[in-house]
Order: sequence, then C-alpha cells, then structure tokens
Amino acid sequence: MRIMKISTIVVTVGSLAALLVFFSCGGGEKAADRQAEAAVERALKAATGKDADVKIDGKSVKIKGKGFTHEFAETAEWPADMYEGVPEFTFGKIERVSKGKEGGMMKFNIFYHDIEEGGIEQYVDLLKEAGWPADINAPGGTAGYVSGEKGGIGLNLMFNYEDGTGMLAVFSGMNE
Repeated sequence: MRIMKISTIVVTVGSLAALLVFFSCGGGEKAADRQAEAAVERALKAATGKDADVKIDGKSVKIKGKGFTHEFAETAEWPADMYEGVPEFTFGKIERVSKGKEGGMMKFNIFYHDIEEGGIEQYVDLLKEAGWPADINAPGGTAGYVSGEKGGIGLNLMFNYEDGTGMLAVFSGMNE
C-alpha cells in the first residue's frame, strides 16, 4: 500500500514536471529545467519524506530515489529495454513512454495515438502467436482493453476506438 502511494505521488509529480518541460517555450530552457527539477525534488520530499534526484533534459524527466526510478519521455520509439517476448505494438504512433522500477517491479507505459483501424485485433493475433492468452474486452464498442499474463509479466492495452488513442502497460512482478 505504501509503495503504491509513493508510486502514485512520484508519477503525479513527475507528470507535472514533464508537462512543464514539454510546454516550455525556448530561451531559458536549461534554467527552467533546473528550477523545475528543484521544485519537483522539494515536492517529493514534502510528500514522501524521502530525497529524490530529478533530472530534466529537453523532453525527458528522470526521477531516482532510494528503491525506485521513473523516467518519462516524449518519444516515438519502442523501449529498447522492453521485456523479451512482448510483441511490439506497431499499429499506432507512440506519443510518449514512461518506465519505472519500484519494489522489485518494473513497469512500462507506452501512450499511442492514430491507432489504425483493426490494429487492436491485429495486436491480439500477435500476442496469441507469441503465447499470450489475450482477448478484446470492449463492452460499449467504443473503448476497451486487452489483458494478459505470461511468465510473470503482465500486459494491459487500454484503447479508445473513437479517437484512436491507447496506452499499453507492461509490468513485472505478477508472481511475486
């Protein structure tokens, strides 16, 4: 429970820092990055009582503390360190990626836009070919999710058919 609370705080504060970076205008970006780093470090200390080191560099934010790390990046790239055996979702455009490690659990969140028509169904086929038990659950027909677990790795793909967006969450620690 405490890990979940700290994780939620870190993700919230990290997201705020990321927004500061992503929407900053030119000029004094480095100075603004340093100010944002200090503000986020103070907020994390106030919220958790623990120190964290925050680094903001252009379009990425890295937060590191005792027992956890989190990284948020505006990128169009599939994570190079993704778990082996997780099929790459190539049926949309990657908008940003967050990844973190905490309490022995590693997690990735990959945010998509412009998901192709039929892309969710094609990804389910890829998952099944790779040995993942997976089915689409879309009760209202406009949005839904795909979930599966294989070898201690969990996967959830939440999507919205109407606006072509989605988020793929991949995480370890399923059997711990």
